[in-house]
Amino acid sequence: MIFPLKLINSIIQFKDYHFLNFNILKTTTIAMNNSKLNGKVILLTGGAGFIGSHILEVLLEKECIVHIIDSLKTGPIENIPEHPNVHLHVGSVLDFNFLQSIKYIRFDMIFHLASVVGMKLALKHKNLTYETATQGTKNVLSIFKNIPAVLFSSSSVYGLTTRGACKENDIASDEELLEFDGGETGYSYGKKKMEEIGLAEASKGRKVLIIRPFNIVGTKQLHKFGMVVPRFIKQATENNKIQIYDDGKQVRSFSEVHTFLYCLFKIVENDAAWKNGENIFNIGYPRGCSINELAAAVINETNSEASIEHIPYDAVFPNHTDVKYRVPNTAHGEKYYGTIKWPTINDIIRQILISEKIQVPCKVNL
Repeated sequence: MIFPLKLINSIIQFKDYHFLNFNILKTTTIAMNNSKLNGKVILLTGGAGFIGSHILEVLLEKECIVHIIDSLKTGPIENIPEHPNVHLHVGSVLDFNFLQSIKYIRFDMIFHLASVVGMKLALKHKNLTYETATQGTKNVLSIFKNIPAVLFSSSSVYGLTTRGACKENDIASDEELLEFDGGETGYSYGKKKMEEIGLAEASKGRKVLIIRPFNIVGTKQLHKFGMVVPRFIKQATENNKIQIYDDGKQVRSFSEVHTFLYCLFKIVENDAAWKNGENIFNIGYPRGCSINELAAAVINETNSEASIEHIPYDAVFPNHTDVKYRVPNTAHGEKYYGTIKWPTINDIIRQILISEKIQVPCKVNL
């Protein structure tokens, strides 16, 4: 079993104990010796976002030269460090002429993450969401021809399935995804079409990887776009009601971002993973956690006095149905990155509280 984690020390007063040298779980450096990416020139779309900015950190550890395309509408510029190897190009992947303006750069690989972030925004801007996934991907792949590309899809391509852990070939039909998107082309349907665009390129001999992340969470994820873990932490630390949509029995895979990155780069740096027919991967914690369990863990780890409020799902997302169970089958990916010891949701919450210096009250036992 592989433990892609190292322990770093921090001094923190946390919960009902005073910890000196409190151990935080953090991924071991992914800047491995003899990495195939060392010193390469990388195009990173969506690089100011949550996952994109973490990928940027890894690429800089590998001494890559990274050109970022980001509109900065949802990804804060603070996520992009001042670094001689970082070049920011502010714009949209939907702007063909803008992309043409950097066509002269010789890239060695593309990490394509540009996307509308969060379900609330995706529902509010359905057409933009769909066009970003489809036309945006076409633009990137057509302008930067024949360059190996890592395309970031979504676990949403499995639709409303509740047939157990999702395998890579369990993808939902177009009709099911349109129903999942509320009867219109939207986020999940667009992600499926994005995959088809990438697979069409792969069939012509281009190296393409398709990555399906499962609820990646961790430091730098913003609450304001509705992401459930930072939203719950914010509500708990402010002693507000923790708002759960529906009955809270929905089960999700909450996957810590640094462990996700470990798995991702193990795949990216393995030539066999790029083979057409082999090149679609789930990455995520293959165990589920209900939303009720998540809320309880947040309350416990923050010593919050917040209560829990259940809100009808239809009141928040009209004409939409929530997925009851979504957990990945990771057998395919484990052939490349091994069996992983994923951090638990409690580990993740503690890491966020420490890394983001969120103060929580200490319990005093009288």
